[in-house]
Amino acid sequence: MKGFDGLWNAAVDRIQGERLVDQLRALDFPAALAVLGVGQAPPPEPPPELLDQVAAQVGGADGERVRHALRQLFVARKPPAEAGSQDLLIRALQVGGGIARPGLPVTPEEAAQVLELLRSGEFFSDAAGTTSAVVQLTHQLPRALVRDIPRTPNRLHELGEALVRDGVDAFGHISELAADLLDGQLDRPPSPLANTLRWLYGNAAPTAVAETVRRIIARDNETARLAILIYARAHGIPLTPEGLDALHDGPLNPQDPDLGPALAAGVQALTAQRGGEQGVVGVLRRLRL
Repeated sequence: MKGFDGLWNAAVDRIQGERLVDQLRALDFPAALAVLGVGQAPPPEPPPELLDQVAAQVGGADGERVRHALRQLFVARKPPAEAGSQDLLIRALQVGGGIARPGLPVTPEEAAQVLELLRSGEFFSDAAGTTSAVVQLTHQLPRALVRDIPRTPNRLHELGEALVRDGVDAFGHISELAADLLDGQLDRPPSPLANTLRWLYGNAAPTAVAETVRRIIARDNETARLAILIYARAHGIPLTPEGLDALHDGPLNPQDPDLGPALAAGVQALTAQRGGEQGVVGVLRRLRL
């Protein structure tokens, strides 16, 4: 590599700075290539800020007013009454939500609910609580897995027994469940897989995950619940606030897990989607219940 050495040293000699020259002169051929490759590509254009995208989409003076309103709300954390008019803020939230998460439309009612959360201060406290729950889970989960892994092989026979008991119970409830559903409502929901869920929550990791999800969808965490409902609707999932409550109170409760409330909420959603009790009866017939 004598040819390289001569060219490289000649180039290095043109650089000012003794300390830098000495370090560069000591580089071999691969290292020199690496140094030359750094910074050769033009820096990528920084992505436009969300506020700029919103202003551009709305356009004109209205776009600037919308940008100002969003900045006042989320950067300066001003109360909605000081950030702009109700109509302007609702439009800003709808446009901003559509850009931030394409395919997740925000209805005027949901935008108004966000404004109320901002007005009361719940928006930022909910966000802090949700972040805290997730961070806490990242600390708890590795330790929980370390505790669970050595215990799991010795508990597998308990899982088999739980599945058998739940299977026997399920066969006993099928006819009662079908009869109860004929009016389109599940008035006496069973508790399927109760033994299996109790076995599952006998492990530390599933319990930690369930408790975290419960904190996120709790009734007082309105901000996270609203975000989940918007996301579910955009993906065709007929999730409702009552459905979140059923998950919180039922299968996600490690102390007393119960699939019954979630099953009842699911039947209610199916009834609404399929057109009342006749729709549910049709589903039951296709299932041969």
